[in-house]
Amino acid sequence: MDTTAYIALSRQIALQEKMTATASNIANMATTGFKALHTAFRAQEQERGDVRPADFVRERVLVRDLRVGPLETTDNPFDLAIGGEGYFAVETPEGPAYTRDGHFALDPLGQLVNASGDLVLDDGGAPVVLPPNSGAVTIAADGTITTRTGPAGRLQLVTFADPQRLQAIGSSLYRSDQPPEPVLEPHVLQGRLEGSNVNPVMEMTTMMETVRAFQTTQKMIEAHHDLARRAVEQMLAADA
Repeated sequence: MDTTAYIALSRQIALQEKMTATASNIANMATTGFKALHTAFRAQEQERGDVRPADFVRERVLVRDLRVGPLETTDNPFDLAIGGEGYFAVETPEGPAYTRDGHFALDPLGQLVNASGDLVLDDGGAPVVLPPNSGAVTIAADGTITTRTGPAGRLQLVTFADPQRLQAIGSSLYRSDQPPEPVLEPHVLQGRLEGSNVNPVMEMTTMMETVRAFQTTQKMIEAHHDLARRAVEQMLAADA
């Protein structure tokens, strides 16, 4: 296989990665706190001796769209959204994780948990626990939790030096090898949830464009193979 075919195949591999990201976005259009993923590509120059270098297509990075998604009012006191930067901290069986999905609830022990049952952490790294018969719960913009019996802790709200390096471990749950930093100006919204920031029209358009580009590249590969085959046949006929 010569360089032309390799270049075309590198483009197809890149398009496949783009399609995977787009399909994930479409599948999570209704996932609370989901952040859309987009692919970025660059050309990788490959030296070929005295011949002009060839540019292969290479995936550079998956870029996460960190813009705040649409906010939905639920009036559930344990539904929380973050109106700016930051993530809630939760404790999973594999260690701390971070999320913008604030669809929380109380478990039978009065602990605040997410939909998967992971414990929501306070600013000291301990589980948030509300006292029995605490009555109405109020959560302030800075994450402070107040019940009828008084303050009951403050939610841990963190950010990271490079949020793009967060490692997704679910639709809206992340891990990081970076040390978390406290959000300086938190903006927690009680009784609201942040929706997915996926743009359905844009994602469907991207999917169709990617399919067409893949098909065009496949036709180019087939045409190139046909030219190579005919060239070989003509050489064999000339030598006969």
